[in-house]
Formats: sequence, structure tokens, C-alpha cells
Amino acid sequence: MDRNRIKMFAAMATAVAVLALGFFVGIQPQLSAASASREQQATVEAQNATIAATIEQLKADNEGMADLKATLGGLELKVPSTASMPSFLNQLDSMAATSGTVVTNFTAADAQAYDPAVVAEPTETETQDAAGDTTGGAAATDAPVPADASASPEAPALVTDPSITAANFSTIAISVTVKGSYAAALDFVSRIQSGDRLFGLTSFASDGSSEGGAEASASDSWTISGNVYVLQDAATAQSDPSATTPTTQAQGTDDSTAAGQ
Repeated sequence: MDRNRIKMFAAMATAVAVLALGFFVGIQPQLSAASASREQQATVEAQNATIAATIEQLKADNEGMADLKATLGGLELKVPSTASMPSFLNQLDSMAATSGTVVTNFTAADAQAYDPAVVAEPTETETQDAAGDTTGGAAATDAPVPADASASPEAPALVTDPSITAANFSTIAISVTVKGSYAAALDFVSRIQSGDRLFGLTSFASDGSSEGGAEASASDSWTISGNVYVLQDAATAQSDPSATTPTTQAQGTDDSTAAGQ
């Protein structure tokens, strides 16, 4: 009887051992693999969702590509990648004809590399002086202020872009002389400032008598100076013959007219 009970216990122990061994050897690895597969599936689904969102964004950007290209085309006309002085001179001739003036002389200097402006940080002494002025000025707040007193105008904040450097941006000084009345010359200046190409006006003066320039209908010679810009390196800009010519004679002028200017 005892022997049969022992055999039964031994059989039960063997069965339990077989079940445990089967679980750890056969079932547990499968469960671990299934868990890992679910984690991988979740990761892949998250990646797919990110890729799908990126594709949708690209589709939306592509829909506006035409507008972006149109905007870029307009900006490239404002600031081209080459000096393109002959084309600019043709624009000036057209503007002059429309405004009732005649271009008598045109000069384009060599391209100059852009010199980024540096904003100077206030020194400790300047900061202390400013603080002292503020403190000292508190005692004078009761002093009468003239009615016509006004604050000094302040220069606008300096804005720079790190992507615009001397390596890719250059300026070309331009001087153009036109003949016509004061009103016509002003119209020409307005047209050149609002033309296809960006033009930074630096001076506008009469080359004739002050009496002639004062009359709106009197004909006189007017010199307009300013800068045009090229978004590329200055070395390439100067390799363009139209940019490196120190003095370019305007169309329709002769040597004696240009020399007289």
C-alpha cells in the first residue's frame, strides 16, 4: 500500500515537472516573442503615423508650390543673382520715357561685398552713466518743460540675417543722370524706387541752376544715386562685365554728353 502511494506521488511529481518544463521551455518563449512582436508593431505603427503626417504636410506644401515659386520669382527680380546691368539700364530707359525725362549718363561701380553691421553692446560705464542720468533726472521732474519740446528721434532697431553674409551678398553703387523738369525727375525717382529691381536711394540733386530746379516746368539735369543688390558672392558679381565696368554710358548718349556730366 505504501509502495503504491509512493508511486502515485512520484507520478504526480513527474507530471508537475513535465508541465513546468513544458511551460518554461515551450510556452514562455512564445509568450515573450508575442510580447516583443506587439511592442514592435506599436513602434512601427507610430512610425507609420509620423510618416503619414509628413506626407500630408508635403502634399499641403506642394499645393502652395506655385505661389511660392511666384513669390521667389518676384524676389529674384528685386535682388537677382547676377549684376545684370544691361537689363537694369533698359528698365531705366523705359522709366525715363514714361516719366518724361531722358537718361544722359549712367555709372555702375564695382560690386562690393556686404559688410554686416555689428550691434555694439553697451559698456559697463555707459550703463552706469545711464543709470546715473535716470537717478539724477528724478529730482528735475518738477521742472517746467517747454511746450514745443519733443523727444529726439530714435533710429529703428537694426535687423540682420545670419544667412546674408559677405560671401553671398554684394552691393553695386549706381549713379544715373536724367534731363527733365523737377516734377518729371521726381516721377522718375518714384518709378525707380518702385521698379522691379530693389534700389536704395542715397541722394537726389540737381546739376543745373537752383532757379531752374525750383520751377516744376523748367528743364534741368538731375543725378540720382543709390545701390542695387546681388544675392551671390562679390567675386562672381565682379566677373560679370556689366558689373566690373567702372562707367557705363547710357543708351542714347554720346561721348561729349557723357563727358559734360
